[in-house]
Amino acid sequence: EVLPLGISGNAELERKWRTLRAIKQLDKQPGVRYAEPNYILKPSALPNDPAYKTQWHYPLINLPQAWDITTGSSAVIVAVIDTGVLLAHPDLQGQLVTGYDFISDPASARDGDGRDPNPDDPGDVCCGASSSFHGTHVAGTIAAATNNVTGVAGAAWNARIMPLRVCGQLACANNDINEAILYSARLTNGSGTLPAKRADIINISLGGPGYSQAQQDVVTQARNQGVIVVASAGNDALSGNAVNYPAAYTGVVSVGAVTIDKTRSPYSSVNAFVDIAAPGGDMSRDLNGDGYADGVLSTRGDDSS
Repeated sequence: EVLPLGISGNAELERKWRTLRAIKQLDKQPGVRYAEPNYILKPSALPNDPAYKTQWHYPLINLPQAWDITTGSSAVIVAVIDTGVLLAHPDLQGQLVTGYDFISDPASARDGDGRDPNPDDPGDVCCGASSSFHGTHVAGTIAAATNNVTGVAGAAWNARIMPLRVCGQLACANNDINEAILYSARLTNGSGTLPAKRADIINISLGGPGYSQAQQDVVTQARNQGVIVVASAGNDALSGNAVNYPAAYTGVVSVGAVTIDKTRSPYSSVNAFVDIAAPGGDMSRDLNGDGYADGVLSTRGDDSS
């Protein structure tokens, strides 16, 4: 008897295959109304983080079903090129690998110097009462410590974040971003150092309208190393849907945003370079009636005091 490919030699799979074949044959017998497997079901994996109940964006992309298959691997590194992260954040402990601060302008860096090995986010004094701590928010969405009865859940529970700081009080300089991309890919860069292991994925949740051949070149170099590069499509829907870089470069996955009802977020850019959409939300609504605006909840900081 010839067994299907991949079953021979595996006693458990062979038993299941023979059972399914017997059921199929029984189903064809006269007098049998139907014969079908007695499937064994189990609950979907749901984290015990107290704020998970307000993270509507995870069920929207079927993450509980995905978590039944995998919760990620600590061998996977995601470089977050952003404002740095709050290294002491309780929901990021154990989730970080060594990163770097690539901000070359001390006035923008707000940490007393230019480039240095410390990607901790001192704040950008951008948003009225508090700094944005944008990189911390992004890092938590990717891989906040999960199922730890603390704070929020992350998408990939066991992945690791490489925090790379390029955005300070005076925004994000292209050259600093380029050096961070090279570092992520474990290529020669302006820090004079290399990470122990290159990133598998680069996340860049920032951008602007200016095309740079130099930046396209470093993106291509990173892709040639096998790194996946993901960037936000932009928040320019209300001002003409301008093409956003680095999202529009060749080799970059450009991500737009949808709301809780799977419609486009009102701010999310739409142009020929957008590849995929993901939950971004809409802070002006509360469609699910949970008492919170329908934004994306994640790790954050508050330096208003």
